[in-house]
Amino acid sequence: MSEGKTGVFKLTESARIKLASWLDRSAVWVSENWGKVRSVTSREKKETVEALLILKQIVLLKEVSAEDKKFVKSQSGDIVKILFLISLKFIPIPIPMTSMLIYLGKKIGVDFLPKKQRD
Repeated sequence: MSEGKTGVFKLTESARIKLASWLDRSAVWVSENWGKVRSVTSREKKETVEALLILKQIVLLKEVSAEDKKFVKSQSGDIVKILFLISLKFIPIPIPMTSMLIYLGKKIGVDFLPKKQRD
């Protein structure tokens, strides 16, 4: 790829066809999975808030059940993943890019979705 004076990248015909095909597949994936991604983030928000409230109780040295401690421990990895997804909102990219990044992450073996959502 080289950049011409117009600022447009020049692609070979083969690269253009591959990119167009990838964009088609990505559009289909986003279309089919958008509701799931929104549902996952909504539920994770609730669980994250619950985990943070339990952590607050721990910090204040209040009584916390073993079940609550186990819940916070299980949420720790998910909290890190959801914070990554939330941090993408601060990067000036379109919202559908988050879904595409999740898709691309799975292609290279990186799973950004909380473990309960893995298929």
